[in-house]
Amino acid sequence: MSDREEEFRVYREDVRIPCRYGIKCYQKNAVHHEKYKHPPMKETRNGKAPRRKTMNQKRKKEDDSRVSNDSPQKKIQKTNDEITNSHCNLHIATCIESGTLENDDTACEITENSENSHDAKSAENLGDLVTIASLLQVGGINVKNGKILTATAREVIPYLFLLEMPDDFFHLYEFCENICERDPLNALKDLNLQLIGPYDVFREEFINGKVENKEAILRHWRYYYDPPEFQTIIRENGKDGLHFGYWRDNASEKPVFVAKNKAAVNCIIEPVAENIFGTLDVYFEERLKLVTPFEKIRVAQLHQKLKSFASSKKITIEKRTASMQAREKQIVTRTFHRVGIVVPYNKKTQLGYRDLAVTDSELQRLLKQIENAPTEVKKTLTSKLEEVIRLATIAADECDFGTVLELGHDLFSSGVSFVESKALNLLSLAYNLLQRPQFFEILKSHLKDRRKSLDLSVVRFG
Repeated sequence: MSDREEEFRVYREDVRIPCRYGIKCYQKNAVHHEKYKHPPMKETRNGKAPRRKTMNQKRKKEDDSRVSNDSPQKKIQKTNDEITNSHCNLHIATCIESGTLENDDTACEITENSENSHDAKSAENLGDLVTIASLLQVGGINVKNGKILTATAREVIPYLFLLEMPDDFFHLYEFCENICERDPLNALKDLNLQLIGPYDVFREEFINGKVENKEAILRHWRYYYDPPEFQTIIRENGKDGLHFGYWRDNASEKPVFVAKNKAAVNCIIEPVAENIFGTLDVYFEERLKLVTPFEKIRVAQLHQKLKSFASSKKITIEKRTASMQAREKQIVTRTFHRVGIVVPYNKKTQLGYRDLAVTDSELQRLLKQIENAPTEVKKTLTSKLEEVIRLATIAADECDFGTVLELGHDLFSSGVSFVESKALNLLSLAYNLLQRPQFFEILKSHLKDRRKSLDLSVVRFG
């Protein structure tokens, strides 16, 4: 048997998954090659496989053990770029766009949707809905007497939402039960607040509620500008879409803080406090300045109860905790939503992140032009964006994973529907390389039905 035949025999018997791009695959990431097999090269030079050209030849890759979370100094230059609300608050339009990262084996494409797709889908699938109870049964989760208690909720929420809730999440529900046992989710109605999202598992009718499928739950109360890292838990019943949620840099870790966003205004996400009690303490203080003298008494009493409860549970209501300040130092770049992103970064070798090929203001200007351009001009403008994407994927190939994460976040936060598929492809690559698969599943579900509504429950009750 010739050496060539032996190579193909070994390839056929390899139990790994065949890479969809075969010999054309450009990936050099070790994780990719552990999962996928590649056929022998058709041509060799002196018995050696063709060498690939890479960007930044002088960069040397270090051992993973040397990778740290130190933040690069070069990010400071980008934080000074002006990020205007008007650029973030781009209107929602329907557009069809296929994926561009064809060399990413996890890339997904967004299929065509009309502006009325949500309403049409709802009418069409009325008879195809499944109950939450049936989904939990498939997952082997037993709910006694149709009521989800705290112990069970700790199991139900990660199964349905793919994310675990911290202790302060459950403590707040306990506090609200003490305030209004009959209707804990509306216990803060005097503040115009409602507990939503994962808190809905505590509703008596939740078990019998119906959804399209398990994947749809991932977009339950997910606002238009909520990236996968942001999980909404409380909303204000107002016109600007103010809502609060946990921010996680890694899906398998605890939230780093609670943040807020006004979905009807822009994409800006603002950190508030380390936990939900500190966040509500800030909200109470702001409300006390606005309420009438009659309302002020009730709000002040409720505020005092909140602080007393937090103290009894040894929950800090400090706003700028040590962990939040430590996270600030780990940010590699701010992104359009301004919260910034955190990835493993080696300060000595500068491995883990590099700047995009354009500044924030240049990228915003380009996206605005793409949004408003006529069809014949859009293609030329899109080619400029494709070059930025190409360079970002080269950076990812050279282990600067933060670059594709940044660009994916920026395209998502821009609100330009034309580039949603590109955002999905970039983030699918980033989350795969950073081993954050839960975020990709959340994003994939969100972009299947991304709406700028302020009523975003996907569960049908009654």
